[in-house]
Amino acid sequence: MEEYNTLERVTKLFKDKGCKGKEHIYDVLLLDSRKYSGMLNGIEYPFFGLVMDFTDEGIGFFHLVQQKFSLKISLEKLVLNKDSYTFYKNEDIESVEVKKFALLDKKRKEIIIKTADGKKFYLYQKVEDDTIPYHNENFAKITAKYEK
Repeated sequence: MEEYNTLERVTKLFKDKGCKGKEHIYDVLLLDSRKYSGMLNGIEYPFFGLVMDFTDEGIGFFHLVQQKFSLKISLEKLVLNKDSYTFYKNEDIESVEVKKFALLDKKRKEIIIKTADGKKFYLYQKVEDDTIPYHNENFAKITAKYEK
């Protein structure tokens, strides 16, 4: 978590990879395990969370993986895979939606990213979470930009 636990570190992380754009909204989102199961999904989506940069030119992200097996996914135990950097240009993104996670759950939001190559990223995050200092402000920006 050391690589992305401050705004300065996450900014440097994406800048070092040449993430394009003038506007950057950084956040950490978790994989919605309700949507993924089985070996094939584990191969296509080999991560438990993403460190993301929503820019005016597209979306960049790094995978977060677990070092040790655990039934409970905890943001504090996820490790950044620096070799997993991916960037989708705006024209390669079909849609981004932010909506309710569950009918009565007001503490979390679901984020669905669909790409032109047919991938669907089902992610979620707490609306407010102090684990990542930049989360609350940036998640509000993401919600304002994409919520329907």
